[in-house]
Amino acid sequence: MNRPIQNPVSPPQESRLGGIPPRCVFVSGPRGAGKTRWMQERILELVARHPGIHCAVVLAEDGHTRMERFAHDVPGVAVRRVLLPCPCCPARADLPGTIRQLTGETGADWLFVESPAVAAAGLLGEFDRELGWPRQIVLRLDEKWERLRQGGEAPPFLSALLEQADLVLPAAPPDAATPPPGVRPAGGSNLILT
Repeated sequence: MNRPIQNPVSPPQESRLGGIPPRCVFVSGPRGAGKTRWMQERILELVARHPGIHCAVVLAEDGHTRMERFAHDVPGVAVRRVLLPCPCCPARADLPGTIRQLTGETGADWLFVESPAVAAAGLLGEFDRELGWPRQIVLRLDEKWERLRQGGEAPPFLSALLEQADLVLPAAPPDAATPPPGVRPAGGSNLILT
């Protein structure tokens, strides 16, 4: 189900914590599907259209990603990691606390949260209960997940994410990081950046 991602805070709404929250986008999918690359492309679009914009990124992924280096190189981007001691116990990670701290420190206009799919439902639940901010869900598939989706054999956690997703991006070709000039990478954005 691909619904264009509209401005998630349109018109601005007060958050439960007071003040107008940043526009929030959760990005989930399997490791290596291109979640980080997709977020980087969207952030670069935002920075190009709105100089001085602040973007916060919370990584709930283990291991090394390119996002830390990206944040170092792109002004106005701040990154935090949240430790998931167990994917089935997201409350122990304190995602809402990390988000409050990061957005408070940075004055973020946009918040991107990268989450492993197995923990996404729990993290989204915590986010909704504790913060209640409007948010969008982007699900980036790899080839295996695309086959499961098309074959109607998706495991329950993936089926739930597919049902909730505002945007489902198909598997990116392996060479999508360097598309030919003038060609937009597979899984281009329906995210309306305003």
